[in-house]
Amino acid sequence: MMTKAFKSDRLYSLDALRGVAALAVVVWHWQHFFSISGTWASNWNRADQPFYWYIKPLYDEGWVAVDLFFAVSGFVFYWLYLEPVANREIGIGKFALQRFSRLYPIYLLTLLIAAGLELLFYRTTDNWFIFDANDWHHFIASLFLVQNWLPPDEAQSFNGPAWAVSIEVMLYVIFFAGAHLRLRGVWPALLMVVFGVLVFPWEGQISRGITDFFFGGLVFYWASWIAGQANAKSIARVIAVAALLSWTIAIVENYLGPIQALFQHAPAQVAHALVANEYRIFLFSWILVVCPLTLAALALHEELFGGAYARLAFLGDISYSTYMVHFPMQLTLALLALHFAWKPADFMSGIVMISFYGAMILLGALSYRYFERPMQALIRGKATKQALSAAQ
Repeated sequence: MMTKAFKSDRLYSLDALRGVAALAVVVWHWQHFFSISGTWASNWNRADQPFYWYIKPLYDEGWVAVDLFFAVSGFVFYWLYLEPVANREIGIGKFALQRFSRLYPIYLLTLLIAAGLELLFYRTTDNWFIFDANDWHHFIASLFLVQNWLPPDEAQSFNGPAWAVSIEVMLYVIFFAGAHLRLRGVWPALLMVVFGVLVFPWEGQISRGITDFFFGGLVFYWASWIAGQANAKSIARVIAVAALLSWTIAIVENYLGPIQALFQHAPAQVAHALVANEYRIFLFSWILVVCPLTLAALALHEELFGGAYARLAFLGDISYSTYMVHFPMQLTLALLALHFAWKPADFMSGIVMISFYGAMILLGALSYRYFERPMQALIRGKATKQALSAAQ
């Protein structure tokens, strides 16, 4: 049995990573403004978006930032919850209450807002804005956070980015069941990673979630082992260099494509296979190389070298709220665009993007302080009172 290897109960560096990932997803979704009329602009060009050549990797591949969410969750859950659940210190009721009170209030609020705005958009344009699986079936499923649980339904509906929350909740269920059965250690986590990779051809979203989450658990075991070694700081430095190198390769590949160029010079059959599987190669290189190296490097650096990571707590605090509010904000702007006859080009301004981010971060901070935390305390407080009353 492995004891908790890290001294504190919060790794601010990983919280900040989650916050940066949430902000990165918004860059990827900026392309939604090419569809403010209800259909995609026929002349849309990704390179027309603000600051494109400066943040090109985020515009081209920012969707993979979601994998960082799952990986961070896996690391944190193995770190903070595995042993308490396995040792029956945390039961299913407490575990579910903690997760429900943290996730559901802002999730439900943004679901209802997005559903109302989508309906207004549809009545105006006879089209849905971006995500079109907006029927009663998906709405009811969304209320219970299970809208993306049943393959092969990968449709996104209403507040579309919430698909990741649905998968996250599924991962909580799988994790709790395994921990409760005392399936601890490297091998159960590794088997789940293999399973996640194998199901990818049939269910991409679930595959990514399972692979990311349980590989995050493996990274926790790895980082915990390293932290206990006499030469831990030296190993941590090597991992940090490897993480930076992996990011450098990813960025250079996005801008210049040297690896893709090598594909073209391979023998014909090999080149064809590589090009045909380019998407999978990229995704799993990200999931199995870049993400784990990044998590390990940050966790070990904060644990072994310290630093001012606590100053980044704000990014972790607003990560969930900014992720959940950004699409309803886009929907609101799309409706205003219809009213004022704004065009996609009006949103391709750096000032507009900076203003959007400023408003989103402010709204996320207000939501966290004045809605999410109070609702979390209210739900947990009521549950505690009910438990005490039942025990009397």
